[in-house]
Amino acid sequence: MTIPSLQSLRALEAAVRLESYSAAARELGLTHSAISHRIRELEARLATRLFERQGQRMIPSTRARALADPVGRALALLAETFPPEQRARQPLRVSVLPSFAHRWLVPRLAAFRAAHPRIDLQLDARLELSVPGQRGIDAGLRYGAGDWPGLVATSLATERLFPVWAPAYAARLGLATPADLARATLLRHVRHHWQPWFAAAGLAIEEPRDGPLYEDAGLLLEAAAAGEGVALARGLLVARDLASGRLVAPFPISVGDQSAYYLVRPATPRRANAAADTLARWIKATLAAEARAGAPQTLPKD
Repeated sequence: MTIPSLQSLRALEAAVRLESYSAAARELGLTHSAISHRIRELEARLATRLFERQGQRMIPSTRARALADPVGRALALLAETFPPEQRARQPLRVSVLPSFAHRWLVPRLAAFRAAHPRIDLQLDARLELSVPGQRGIDAGLRYGAGDWPGLVATSLATERLFPVWAPAYAARLGLATPADLARATLLRHVRHHWQPWFAAAGLAIEEPRDGPLYEDAGLLLEAAAAGEGVALARGLLVARDLASGRLVAPFPISVGDQSAYYLVRPATPRRANAAADTLARWIKATLAAEARAGAPQTLPKD
């Protein structure tokens, strides 16, 4: 018995994964009509509808999803079979928070692309993080406890937290010692609490219950740089500001955070498994190289 053409199988897998004929066409370098034609051929062969339109989305049927899963694995196996020099660039679409993308990843993207020119890394940076395995997202860079249901998490880096302020802000208020934070505006972040750092510094200051509150760590640091108050910063995100003097870490006291950076992906990815592994290894290697070069010396140590 003959099987459908490879072009038709690729069209099916992409259309199911992306829930869009247009997005599938862009990914495969085809036209919308070509994808539609391939899907119609498969529907005629199987005598069943594979997609239903809902607004701008093409919703795959249960049969389409059941077909796309083994087809995706087979396509990934075929891609890994051929030597890299014979393969086209492999797309890797990664969901990431804007703070990590802007303050750490984007300044280093040129180095990643130079080291891995066959990986087409595409960033989906937003606070409302997309779920890997849905809407064309292959993997995600996450900050948390490492327990995301349905996803496999690869640990990348831990973090330490410490206060930072703008030099002009400290001069205006006459801030010099940890105890002086009692009369400063303490900028808050939804994920981090001040109390562990207060305890490490031997301060009897209560957790602030009001004042500026930020969900995005990048905006928190921008507010501190603008003189809005003192921020509890993550080391990786604030390193460039410390090196430039835009922000200052005035005290040699830091505390470990229970959250850490992870690369997450579906337990059974349909594509980009090797590319996601490559990205994780590159991030860890880059952090290690920067540590050896002395980058962490700008951060406070216990």
